Amino acid sequence: MNVKEIIKIILEKIGLDSSKRKGIKKCLLKKDIAVNVNNAEFNKRCLLIYITSPFFNKNYPEIHQNLWQVKELAKMIGEYRYTVDVIDYDNSFIKLKHKYDLIIGLIPRGIDVYSHHMNPGCRKIAYLTSSNIAFTNAAESERMKELEERRGYHLKLRRQSKPISREIEQFDAAFFIGSRYNLQTYHSFRMPPVYFIKNNGYEMEVSIDFTVKSPKNFLFFASAGQVHKGLDLLLEIFAKEGFPYELYICSHFEQEKDFCEAYNEELFHRSNIHPIGFVEILSAKFKEIVSRCCYIIMPSCAEGMAGSVLTAMSAGLIPIVSRECGFEDEDVIHLPDCRLETIERYIYEFGNKDKQWIIEASEKARKVVLDSYSKKNYIESVAYALNDVLGENKND
Repeated sequence: MNVKEIIKIILEKIGLDSSKRKGIKKCLLKKDIAVNVNNAEFNKRCLLIYITSPFFNKNYPEIHQNLWQVKELAKMIGEYRYTVDVIDYDNSFIKLKHKYDLIIGLIPRGIDVYSHHMNPGCRKIAYLTSSNIAFTNAAESERMKELEERRGYHLKLRRQSKPISREIEQFDAAFFIGSRYNLQTYHSFRMPPVYFIKNNGYEMEVSIDFTVKSPKNFLFFASAGQVHKGLDLLLEIFAKEGFPYELYICSHFEQEKDFCEAYNEELFHRSNIHPIGFVEILSAKFKEIVSRCCYIIMPSCAEGMAGSVLTAMSAGLIPIVSRECGFEDEDVIHLPDCRLETIERYIYEFGNKDKQWIIEASEKARKVVLDSYSKKNYIESVAYALNDVLGENKND
């Protein structure tokens, strides 16, 4: 019997419901703390509250931007003469052994493991990667309510989190991955100085072969929370009788059994809908899919700056997205709203574009990523923010 099985049996005997068992099991199986990830001997110490997996497994596949970003962020913090420790943002069982001079990460959001481990004068920086969590919780709930009214299905909420607290008003700064539109969701807080951080795409080789690529092919590329991301809306449109466009679905829909049951007919029994599942972004499978599609479509109800959209744009896909996805008007094609009739109208409009328009728009999408959302842009935006907040202490 392995560790996972033992933990499962113990938690079941305690009698907790399935959601609580899942959360506790996730924490118990996590690594403890990634200590001194920058291999330094500085007197000052920083606690980075984010994700630890890339530090424990050097060959961890880059399936998300944050796996690279957290390592780069730790490295850059080290340039200000901090020894950097890293913990997972959702690990409430962690036992810290040091006092810290800098706390930075996905806080404050309900799990406080750091407040009794701060030296006098410790600085706190919130690293915000989404719209205000209270807003995202409400937005997902509203999408679920609308689905129930349309189809009669009551599905499980997938992306609910503990809202940030007013403690953020006492922070020294907030580093924010998102647009000014997203930042407005924090209007109820008296925010500390906010620094906009650029999310990153990738450098990918792209070739357009119209023997396989078609403006009639759209990609839905996301992670968890299918209703939150708008897949239910797309399925209801693409599954219509005689609908002349195709939808490729790369997401974690298989992990959401209630969603798959509710949309079983649309997901698995339509010739123009291709339920692929999770795909690694550097895989041959991903390359094959994007070679067929011209667009990524994402009618999400709440994001920061959607990394999946940037990944698809890196491969030359033209973005048709909700404003909540976190981009400026000049960078993407914005849906004015996420009503079914609006999304369908945009699919018809852009699904009939000619080859020359597709070529030019595809090249523009790639250029936007390379010019404004590259790894270099991420580094430069973080460097500016860190220097503005910590610069006077760089040589301490």
